[in-house]
Amino acid sequence: MKIFRRRGASQDQDRTEQAIQEYRTAYERGLAAEQGQEPARALAEFARAQHALDRLDAASPGLTEVPQARAGLLYAMGRARTDAGDVTGAVAALDQAEELYQRMESEQLATRKEGEQRGGRQETGPVPAVLLTADVRLRRARAHAEWDRPFSALSDLDMSIGGYMRAGAFSPLSDRSGDAARILAVGARIQLRVGDHELALECGQESLARYQEMGGVGPEAIPYAIGFAAPVVSMLEAKRGQWDAALAVDGLILEAAELGGVGSSGAHARIGVHLREAGRDAEAAGHLAMAARGSRDRIAEMEREFGSVLAPSLREVLLEAERTEPTRLAVGVRSGAPDPLEIRTLRLSLCGGDGARYSATGRMNVVDAVPRQVTLLARIGRQLIASERLPSALRVLWEALLLCDAASRWAALNTGASTAAVPLREAEESALAGAAVLVGMLKRSGDPMSDALTADLRNARERLGLSAH
Repeated sequence: MKIFRRRGASQDQDRTEQAIQEYRTAYERGLAAEQGQEPARALAEFARAQHALDRLDAASPGLTEVPQARAGLLYAMGRARTDAGDVTGAVAALDQAEELYQRMESEQLATRKEGEQRGGRQETGPVPAVLLTADVRLRRARAHAEWDRPFSALSDLDMSIGGYMRAGAFSPLSDRSGDAARILAVGARIQLRVGDHELALECGQESLARYQEMGGVGPEAIPYAIGFAAPVVSMLEAKRGQWDAALAVDGLILEAAELGGVGSSGAHARIGVHLREAGRDAEAAGHLAMAARGSRDRIAEMEREFGSVLAPSLREVLLEAERTEPTRLAVGVRSGAPDPLEIRTLRLSLCGGDGARYSATGRMNVVDAVPRQVTLLARIGRQLIASERLPSALRVLWEALLLCDAASRWAALNTGASTAAVPLREAEESALAGAAVLVGMLKRSGDPMSDALTADLRNARERLGLSAH
């Protein structure tokens, strides 16, 4: 997309035009290097483009296109730094891009309000900068997920989904339905890596459903539908023993591989392993043989995937707590332990029903209930820590923090609502205290996750406005 308009020669803009051309050339070369999977060369070209923008800013101060060009460049740099393994640099670049897009958003909103006050046509929905910000946050969520920082990744994912929801992308027959499908495909991968596998499945299923509604998985959708959503859905449906659903998705993956002219051994390995695990050995044999012709490593990879142990989902943790608490109470557990009925009510509120739950905001049915829910999650988390069920404690406590984050953002976006002043501070501190205890235990045991989770908690405090405490 071209940002800069062409200027007439009479404007005596030689230096400006030269800088614009240098920026365009370097930026396009950087994108080409990215597509060629050469992140180091891409970053070198993006650095040249950045220098050209600096010269352009000096030659023509106040040029309105520069901030958008700089934000887009920072977004591309964040993507390339992630691909190069420099997650710290990626997050820093994306932070700067977000700041620029938010500034643009504020300016666009002010312009729109001025037009409405003069009696101009009122526009509905968010301004375009909201969508640019949402894409930056989605990219940053991927970087944080690579860094194993669950709160940071899932908070960004939640904000990205929220931005596109406000744009109407999730409404029936929306012309942005493709964007919704794309974001949910990426969300499925992020949830699977650092979040809740049940939300990962919901994201992936909805993404594939939207692509099918739009006429199937075309070439432009393959990187997201087949690269992100389909493998997540296939894996999770297979682990649930839903073989028809898993194999239907496996068929999509194989079809895309054959149409795209890429190696299909991985797709055959996936189908073969799933058929074999489903007890359909005769059908599996042909697919496994075809996979072995390409690479036996693919079969071993699919076997490892199927045999991998998933971190517990929030629903699973709460269901287990609900079942075990009566026994704990019967043997005289100290007062303050969560009541089984409270836990059941919490589970049904956060994980039950037919509502779309792709991220923390989707769990939040009643904003006023969040402080009580978070406080109860923190109590459950402390009980899980005491019984050394640390993966379960991690899920519960981080979901509590994400609920606080979602409620805080809702209140900021709905300042005129009667529920905007939700009293969250005490609940936030309770969840953070429990999370800090958990991280301390992991650190003392030498767990490699502890460093990433320590940084993640620091970011959670900052996002919740508690950095001074």
